[in-house]
Amino acid sequence: MEPIEIGIWVTGGMLILVFLGMRVAFAAGLAGMVGLIWIFWAKKEYGAGDFGWALSVAVKTAGQVPHSKVSSQALSLIPTFILIGYLAYYAGLTRALFEAAKRWVAWVPGGLAVATIFATAGFAAVSGASVATAAVFAR
Repeated sequence: MEPIEIGIWVTGGMLILVFLGMRVAFAAGLAGMVGLIWIFWAKKEYGAGDFGWALSVAVKTAGQVPHSKVSSQALSLIPTFILIGYLAYYAGLTRALFEAAKRWVAWVPGGLAVATIFATAGFAAVSGASVATAAVFAR
C-alpha cells in the first residue's frame, strides 16, 4: 500500500476517534503512531517478524521529529519579542503610536481602522516582530 493511501486511512481513523469523543490531541497522536508503524511495516512488505522493527523505528522517529522542528534558534526568539511588546505596551508606547496615527488619519473614512493599521505598522517597524505586534495590539 502506498504512503498516501495509508495517510488517508489513518486520517479517517483519527476523524472517527474524534467523532466518538476522544480528545483531538490523543486521537492525532494515536493516528500518527499507527500511521508511522504502518508505513514502516509496509516498506518491509508486512513481514511477521518486521512488525517489531517497524514499531521501534516509528517510536524513534516520533521522538526525534517534534524535537527537531521545535529546537530551532528562530523559535527561541519569539518569547523575547513578545516580552518587548509587553514592555512597550506597559510603557505607553503603543498608546502614543495609536494617538499619533489617529491624529494623522482621523479625517479619512474608516479613520479608526486606518489609524490602527498605521500604529501596528509603526510598532512592527520599531520592534521588528510581527508576533510581538499582534500580542500587543490584540488586547
